[in-house]
Amino acid sequence: MRDVVLKSLPKYRRKKEAIKAARTKLHRIQASYLGRISFGTELKVLAKAHHNGQHNDVRRICLRLMAQHASAKERIPLLDDFYRKIFSVTGTPQRILDIASGVHPLSIPWMNLPNGVDYFAYEIDSRLVAFLNQFFNAIGYKPLAKLEDVICNPPKETADLGFVMKMVPCLEAREAGISLQLLRSLKVKFVVVSYPIRSLSGRSRNMPSFYTKSFQSMVEGMNWSVTRLPIEDELVFVIEKRNS
Repeated sequence: MRDVVLKSLPKYRRKKEAIKAARTKLHRIQASYLGRISFGTELKVLAKAHHNGQHNDVRRICLRLMAQHASAKERIPLLDDFYRKIFSVTGTPQRILDIASGVHPLSIPWMNLPNGVDYFAYEIDSRLVAFLNQFFNAIGYKPLAKLEDVICNPPKETADLGFVMKMVPCLEAREAGISLQLLRSLKVKFVVVSYPIRSLSGRSRNMPSFYTKSFQSMVEGMNWSVTRLPIEDELVFVIEKRNS
């Protein structure tokens, strides 16, 4: 919040106008995507199901939690093949950075990751960070969710793979050009960047074409290999980083 407000102040003659503009920007960045965050019974049941090896029950609980959040809910129909297609390009990662993760880690039961994976998740909502760390504990992962503004403080951890899921439009709404700066800063071999193909209200408005051109323009000139995955209902690009 401080970063957004401070960057708004020089653009307006009156402080009141700058604060109003900052409020609008913050709403576009985060508020529209907030949902109910469950800390209680669901996670206790999830932990018990994981402990007992009841994998189908673990998935059912994760689906119920994802359905509470607009962006995650859109991906539910894709989950059976989504990560298989990603990892066919990147290989199966041992260390993951999930940037502005939201509840994306709830998809872990569909990733078929090996034991001992380090999964770092970065978020600006302290409630969500607390929830994610309880979720990680429930499924036997290290609690590696961090309260972090990745724009002001990019991750220092290294990893095989970084997820930046449906976040580039929000980052660009905060500050034009900041997304490429963030992608360059990530200490990973691969980055998965995705975009929505419709708004939260369900309208497409040529979003696939617009975001495809926007992504291509963003990475133009970078010495990166880019693969667009054949996934319906979400634009997904895999970047193999070379010299940045």
